[in-house]
Amino acid sequence: MSALRTAPRWARTSLAFAVVACVVLAGFGVAGFGVGGATREAGRTPRAAPSGAGPLLYVEAPGRVAVGSRFDVVVSSSDPAVLRVRYGDQEVEVVDQDLRTAFLGLAHRVEVEVHATDGAGRVAEARTAVAGYGPPTPTIDAPARVTVGDPLTVRMSWTSVPDAPPALVADAWVELDGRILEAHAFDDGLLALAAVPLAAEPGPRSLRAIVVDEFGTHHRADATFEVAPNPHPVQLLVIPASVLAVSTDGGRELEAQALAAAFAAVPPEQRWEVPFMLPIVGRGTSGFGLPRRYGPGGNVSYHLGTDIAAPEGTPIVATNDGVVRVAGQYPIKGGLVIVDHGFGVTSLYFHQSRIAVAEGDEVTRGDVIGFVGSTGLSTGPHLHWEMRVDGVPTDPMAWIDRHYPVPIARVP
Repeated sequence: MSALRTAPRWARTSLAFAVVACVVLAGFGVAGFGVGGATREAGRTPRAAPSGAGPLLYVEAPGRVAVGSRFDVVVSSSDPAVLRVRYGDQEVEVVDQDLRTAFLGLAHRVEVEVHATDGAGRVAEARTAVAGYGPPTPTIDAPARVTVGDPLTVRMSWTSVPDAPPALVADAWVELDGRILEAHAFDDGLLALAAVPLAAEPGPRSLRAIVVDEFGTHHRADATFEVAPNPHPVQLLVIPASVLAVSTDGGRELEAQALAAAFAAVPPEQRWEVPFMLPIVGRGTSGFGLPRRYGPGGNVSYHLGTDIAAPEGTPIVATNDGVVRVAGQYPIKGGLVIVDHGFGVTSLYFHQSRIAVAEGDEVTRGDVIGFVGSTGLSTGPHLHWEMRVDGVPTDPMAWIDRHYPVPIARVP
């Protein structure tokens, strides 16, 4: 399977729901039987069979069919004959020179048997095999409940009916409320990542997994999960005016452009192969998702990352493998590094006193990318660390020591 990303579905990167989908068109098995192996051609007078030989036969049938679906069998005889066609326990008999009939596909490899008896009692026989395949039935594995701001990991797989081999999968994807998620091949199915925005409305959400088999039939599975509201009360932050002065419209626009460019550059392919790690060891001072006001009556905003206090100059390491997309000093975020981990995932590191990487650098989990500071909108040495999916902030602690995030309880 190849990766599948949002608009393009599985192997159009999405599927990579990035989804290696193999599209196989059901070919037709053609069997010609008779003396000399000749077959009757349309629009031509058939050659008479040698004395004592039965009529020449041409048989056409698909090599692969879906179990329970109708398929056509075409039989032509060089002479008018009693044509008897049998497939499993299904049988058709007519007196004619040409026959088109339909059967229902059976599981496994079953032969279509053709017997032709002409007016002189001469008999010809032909056989061709038709293999029947069962539908790939999708299933969804996802959390039953998440909180706004949580990352969402959805696993999709498919199985066949017990008594039939599985049909090949031509396409597959996962939808969240009708939107196709980025996904890639994982075990025997797909894995998709998404994020529940902090501003999302609480309530039920719908998931749908869709598999298209080699015969063009769509198979789906549906599931729901509940989105819980933010458990934290609104905080009132009292920050000196001299510190708030760095937050200007121009500074916010400059940083928004840098972030948008970084997120747009993230490829669908996943860059990491090991679990994520904490970028520093320190004291947690402000958790993810806290609603806050900067002064009485101010607008409510959210804390989009986790703050970890540590002495100035403490090394900061990359939480996992990736490519540096942003490395520089900014008015509000201070010393900023953004690492692209692929598959829509980025990690962001604010307020650094000194940066140890440059844009375009490849980093490995645990590599030093900078040092703790108090630059930008900050009141003391700390690291503000974010984990985003498709640019949407998620709880960083849900990623620690995991290949893929799992929501954790956030206590008010």
